[in-house]
Amino acid sequence: ASPRPSLSRHPSTATANGQDGEKPRDYLVIAILSCFCPIWPINIVAFVYSVMSRNSLQQGDTDGARRLGRVAKLLSIVAIVGGLLIIAASCIINFGS
Repeated sequence: ASPRPSLSRHPSTATANGQDGEKPRDYLVIAILSCFCPIWPINIVAFVYSVMSRNSLQQGDTDGARRLGRVAKLLSIVAIVGGLLIIAASCIINFGS
């Protein structure tokens, strides 16, 4: 019988590749900018993930901060692109001939 797998966290490939020395980004600025877009649930969640990333970094969990920062960046980009599409569609509908 094979031994049971460990339940402890393993270092990610980003940490194993030597990127541990650089500070992970929390993308707080882009998360705040996405809050001005009309997709309010997504941009609020992006802001929360960004703050969680900052808190993880302050607690010394760089791997967790890096993961949460990537999620915050992805959600912020989705919120901005979706918001621009909604604004463009509403302008076309309202001001179209």
